[in-house]
Amino acid sequence: MFRIFTCLTGEHDWRLVLLAGLVCFVASIVAVNIFHRATATLAATRLIWIAIAGAAIGYGIWATHFIAMLAYEPGVPTGYGVTLTATSLGAAMLLTSCGFGFAAYDPSRWRAPVGGAIIGAGIASMHYLGMWALEVPGRVAWSMDLVSASIVLGMIFGYAALAIAVRRQDRWGTLAAALLLTLAIVSHHFTAMGAVQIIPDPTRASDALSLSPAFLSVAIAGVALTVLGMSLVGVLADRRLALRTRRFEEIISQLSLARQQVEASQCELQEQKLRLDTAINHMGEGLCMFDAEKRLVVCNDRYAMMYRLPPELLRPGTPHGDIIRHRIANGILKGDTSDSAATRLLATLNALPANEVSSRVDELADGRLICVTRQPMPRGGWVATHLDVTEQRRSAAKIIHMAQHDALTDLPNRVLFRERMEQALADTRCGGRPLAVLMLDLDRFKEVNDTLGHPAGDALLQAVAGRLRECVSETTLIARLGGDEFAVIAYVTDPVSEAGALAERITQALRDPVDLGHHQVTTATSIGIAIAPRDGGDSDEILRSADLALYSAKGGGRGSFRFFEPELDQLLHARRDLERDLRSALANGEFELHYQPFFNLASGETSGFEALLRWHHPERGMVPPAEFIPLAEDTGLIVPLGEWVLRTACMEAAKWPDELRIAINLSPAQFRSPELVPVVVSALARAGLAPQRLELEVTETAMIHDSVAVFAALGQLQHLNVRIALDDFGTGYSSLSFLQKFPFDKVKIDRSFVRELSAASEESRRIARAVVRFAVSLGKTTTAEGVETQEQLDILRADACAETQGFYFSPAVDSASVAQMIDGRGRSRIRRGAVRHAMVGA
Repeated sequence: MFRIFTCLTGEHDWRLVLLAGLVCFVASIVAVNIFHRATATLAATRLIWIAIAGAAIGYGIWATHFIAMLAYEPGVPTGYGVTLTATSLGAAMLLTSCGFGFAAYDPSRWRAPVGGAIIGAGIASMHYLGMWALEVPGRVAWSMDLVSASIVLGMIFGYAALAIAVRRQDRWGTLAAALLLTLAIVSHHFTAMGAVQIIPDPTRASDALSLSPAFLSVAIAGVALTVLGMSLVGVLADRRLALRTRRFEEIISQLSLARQQVEASQCELQEQKLRLDTAINHMGEGLCMFDAEKRLVVCNDRYAMMYRLPPELLRPGTPHGDIIRHRIANGILKGDTSDSAATRLLATLNALPANEVSSRVDELADGRLICVTRQPMPRGGWVATHLDVTEQRRSAAKIIHMAQHDALTDLPNRVLFRERMEQALADTRCGGRPLAVLMLDLDRFKEVNDTLGHPAGDALLQAVAGRLRECVSETTLIARLGGDEFAVIAYVTDPVSEAGALAERITQALRDPVDLGHHQVTTATSIGIAIAPRDGGDSDEILRSADLALYSAKGGGRGSFRFFEPELDQLLHARRDLERDLRSALANGEFELHYQPFFNLASGETSGFEALLRWHHPERGMVPPAEFIPLAEDTGLIVPLGEWVLRTACMEAAKWPDELRIAINLSPAQFRSPELVPVVVSALARAGLAPQRLELEVTETAMIHDSVAVFAALGQLQHLNVRIALDDFGTGYSSLSFLQKFPFDKVKIDRSFVRELSAASEESRRIARAVVRFAVSLGKTTTAEGVETQEQLDILRADACAETQGFYFSPAVDSASVAQMIDGRGRSRIRRGAVRHAMVGA
């Protein structure tokens, strides 16, 4: 370091050193600017600019070196070889061009280090070639450590200069890169000059320069500054031209982009217009638009076809009035086709509010209905849609008809019936004729539906509806209220005679057999009649009166009609009171069970007891089962009552000897409950009663309502070893078919046949005995109910009947009497006096 300082201070002319630094700095600025210009151009042009940058900085390095060498005063005369001096200039230009080129072309992170190293090598090659061209009368000695340091400094500062030049191309980046490049050249030169030592040798002669070093320095510097200055001006001018060219190209590019956008917008507008036209022309509605002057703006194909408009009426600007007149004159609209009709229609349309949405329905001559909806536009005019609502109106009418009419018979349903009745009652209250309301219910329709199937039942209902239509006038309303219930509303002048005559016609019409294809069915109807306003002021009251009259007609033997009477209302109130008391009777513990024994005719012993339900009313006393059992079945209370009977009877039977059975009647309503089988199982388990000791008695009525469900439940019960008995055998129509469908354990002959065994009529006795013998022949356990005389008992014993039950032996008694009967006598023999003695003892 001291050697370098000594060289600078003692062996150099500072004026020429400063001139060399100036030349070097100017060359560096020119080279960095040219390098930036090269990186901004394409490949072919970039190569030219790289060569120019290399030439500029190479010449700058060369000029700097020789100016600094001219400032060097070694104390001996100096000179330079022409060939090596020129070679040093070429080496500087070539290697620095390679360094700049690598930094410009290589995109990797090594571009600055490698490029800087090459530039450092160019600086070093130029310097040492120039020193090699030095001719002095002496020997040149080198300090290799300073030589190495000079090369390293050139490469390091060269790398730093390129690193900044690559990353930043602004003014300050250019200045920093030029300063670093100047440092690379200057630091290398003066470090290398510090490594030189010239030892004079008089034996070596050299040619002295003819020009003084100062003049040569100024000349080289002048030429260098002139060339570099012109290069810098050229670069700056080129950069400005390039900037303007770039701006012009950007403007051209922007204009091109704008043109492309305009073309794209035009294409998009064309596509949107095409899509809009396609959408409008494929609308299901007719569409038209009229301006504030009532002239056509646009319309779609549907609108043109809907009104059969010719092409001349489809042009924009066509007056609205011309289109309307075309519809009228060509008979497209229904009605008058005269000019006055067109004038009236136009006046109506012109009177429509201009700022409100309006809608109307036009009927065309071909029957179509067109809904026209006019929507006003902000600047006047309107947009109108023309929708064909013919099918929509027909569908709506069909839906309304379906909502108000029965689907099977096409008669008015309950909803329309109530609506029409309200209208008729309003007319009657305003002084119109009285109104007769007839409520009809087909007798035994359920049996037909269950035995012949639902299709046969539907055919029967349709036939009934047809016959009802034949019995009434056009002003009479017939309705089906549901199931087999029908209703008739008729205006009458003489209520009693006319309503009675109508009911008689209906009754006679429905008595005739109905042909259902493979079957002929004879049915009848019960009719209840109420007269308005005599029997009620509103529809609810009239219907209640007619229902009460119908209930009375059914109780009178069916197949008849009854007029409403005030006494029926009293009966209804009594029935409602009884129903109210029945609902609370179970919770209040008012029910109890009585037991009637049945006996084995062969052994003369008691086989078991039948549980019979009794109601002890706190005010009425004992209510007969014939009064409250039907009411319980109608209200659904029979289900909880039946469960209570099962649990109570099983608990009581568990106290008896094991050979005694308990028989319990099942209601049809209990079979409709899915809990029947679980309730029976629960009752048996809670009482600890063996299943074979329980007999469940089922009537034909229970099975005919839903035979599939009943037989399924009975099968599950029988699988549990519960005995199943067919009660009231012989009174129904389907007993034989039921016996074929299910293996009953017992058949109970109805008391009506047992009574006929001792009848005065020989034919009645024969029929009764035939029923008994037939039941016995089935091989089932046969029980005869209602035995009241010794003669009946003897006949049953002679016909091999297995068991008997009736007042001849014992009426139904309470549980305490049953316990006393069992405890006091053991097994009871069939001796009338013995049984009665037991009863007296109880």
